[in-house]
Amino acid sequence: MQHYPRPLILHNATIRTMDDAGTTAEAVAVSGERILALGGSRELLDRYPDAARRDLRGLTVLPGLIDSHLHLLTLGLNSFAVDLSGADSIAGVLAALRARAATTPRAAWIVSSSRWHESQLAEGRFPTRAELDAAAPAHPAVLRRGGHNVVANSTALALAGVTRATADPPGGTYVRDAEGELTGHIIGAPAYGRVVARLPQPDLARRVEAIRVASEKLLAAGITGVIEPGLSAEEIAAYRQARAEGALAVRAVLMPRLAPGVGPDEGGRALDQFARLEPAGGDDFLRVGPVKIVADGGVETNFLREPYAHTDDPASPRGKPQVSPENLTAVCHAAARAGRQLGVHCVGDAAIDLVLDAFSAADRAHSIRSLRWTLIHMILARSEHFERARGLGLVVAAQQPLVDALGAGWLKYWGPKRAAQAMPLRDLAASGLTIGGGSDAPVTEYSPWRALWSAATRATAQAGVLGADQVVDAATMLRWYTRGSAALSSDESRRGTLAPGMLADLIAAEPDPLKLPAGELQDVQVRLTMVNGETVYDA
Repeated sequence: MQHYPRPLILHNATIRTMDDAGTTAEAVAVSGERILALGGSRELLDRYPDAARRDLRGLTVLPGLIDSHLHLLTLGLNSFAVDLSGADSIAGVLAALRARAATTPRAAWIVSSSRWHESQLAEGRFPTRAELDAAAPAHPAVLRRGGHNVVANSTALALAGVTRATADPPGGTYVRDAEGELTGHIIGAPAYGRVVARLPQPDLARRVEAIRVASEKLLAAGITGVIEPGLSAEEIAAYRQARAEGALAVRAVLMPRLAPGVGPDEGGRALDQFARLEPAGGDDFLRVGPVKIVADGGVETNFLREPYAHTDDPASPRGKPQVSPENLTAVCHAAARAGRQLGVHCVGDAAIDLVLDAFSAADRAHSIRSLRWTLIHMILARSEHFERARGLGLVVAAQQPLVDALGAGWLKYWGPKRAAQAMPLRDLAASGLTIGGGSDAPVTEYSPWRALWSAATRATAQAGVLGADQVVDAATMLRWYTRGSAALSSDESRRGTLAPGMLADLIAAEPDPLKLPAGELQDVQVRLTMVNGETVYDA
């Protein structure tokens, strides 16, 4: 990290301010944590003759990018887990598991990172319990996949007390074969929570180190701020410790998690928990913000208006909501009365209906229109959803990289028509809603440049091009990753654009993303990242 005791002028660059007018400049002057001035190179060099200087040799300068939905802590913790991102077959998955078992004490847990997908495997399926048993016979083993699926071996299931006779909980499924035996695949947090609860939790030091590791990765990609969804009190404490130790190098807005559930008892407990949640507040670097709620699952478990094209849970052909309308509405009323911002995960069109109904009910009693309640994902959005969202003053956290990473799963579970309509970026851009850009990493790649590439091409990792009529250009995505994401946490007056008085968070990259063909956008390289006027990454 490089500090500048006097003003610094970055010159000989293309400065893209990302303001409404599309203003550009050749140089930017930074003083302390703020932007001092923008203008021509000669103009600023003459105006501040005693300033430090750096010739950027034609690089393009942008506001620091803000990921409006990134699981930074999990991204860092994945660095310590079994990496399956490069596996291309079941055999590759099992080889990685077997290698970790060989170096892990007997009976200790083995856990994979969540950054993989069964569509990348030649077999196109999840490994089975029996296959995991053969690879790690002396260990309980859990493969996490994204945020809504795990595969567990027999030892892990036994330790969690999950048997053939265990009933599926509301909102979750223990997948079974034709004979009714557990396959090891578990869908939805209400079901896999019994297994995950047995995992040894990372201690404070490990969490702090994970935050440091992830921060460094993000800075190198040009990400200077995140909104981190769904954290426990212990995880929020780890962020504070990381800040105190200098391990947190990106700005973070933290979302405490709340699970209203589907039963009356769960609803009552959720209201009690809401009343005890840490209040919103903090500073420009670390702040507790909106409350995160999950209304449905992911690809296999979201809540749909029409049945799945393929399902692992025939008893629930349209999927399962993870909240009841009554419980969600009760929490929304409480949040509206308290003036607290909410962000609700809703993937399926029926889940979006459910969330908008709850938001509307709360708004009728206590206006939510200034609170920036957020629709997170909104993947299977319909035109009527946009109209309702505008009327309530809602904002959207959208993640184009989900199309890239999960497109093959969408085709399998939703069918080609819905897969092509999913994550309708062009419709979102035309909706008039405020949109924040993001990745949902580590479910996806965290690189914003791959996000720009996929958004401009609708290309995917495993499924070709999906929804070519829903492309958006690099300028739109950069607005979402800067001004849009800043607005989701009410920070647009402090960051997201480059102007005098704004926080000095900026990046210098090449080539200029606004001059590249769509197919080359993922090749952008960040050469310099500044946060708070300090150089935190320099290539």
